[in-house]
Amino acid sequence: MKKSTLLKGLLWMGAAFFLFEFPLHFFGLEVLEHDKIFLFTHDRYIGLYALTQAFLLILCSSDLKKYRFLLGATLVGLGLAMINAAWIAAEGGYHVLFPTITLDQSLQGLGLAFITWYLATCWLYVASKPQESAE
Repeated sequence: MKKSTLLKGLLWMGAAFFLFEFPLHFFGLEVLEHDKIFLFTHDRYIGLYALTQAFLLILCSSDLKKYRFLLGATLVGLGLAMINAAWIAAEGGYHVLFPTITLDQSLQGLGLAFITWYLATCWLYVASKPQESAE
């Protein structure tokens, strides 16, 4: 299997994750205690961010050669978001500010899965040659 095919699959997986996250944040749904940390002043922006990331990943997967720079920039942005998440965890997590019970523990597993996805995606981005991506 070509690296570009694997990369496209990972991009669609990432897009599916962000599409799942959109309603959780935008509407503050009762999944993983999102309802307990919901602040409409910023969660709706997080939801829109998730929706934007999903569409960027889908767009980039449509033509890896044409959107190579955009994918690189998107991956940098996602890396910065992961640094922000690590910073929140280092400051004590969500339970310090919100009445949550299991959110921080749930986010650890989700974070490890996202880091694995991110590293694999970055590796395939670097390892796949632009001419291999053209279809």
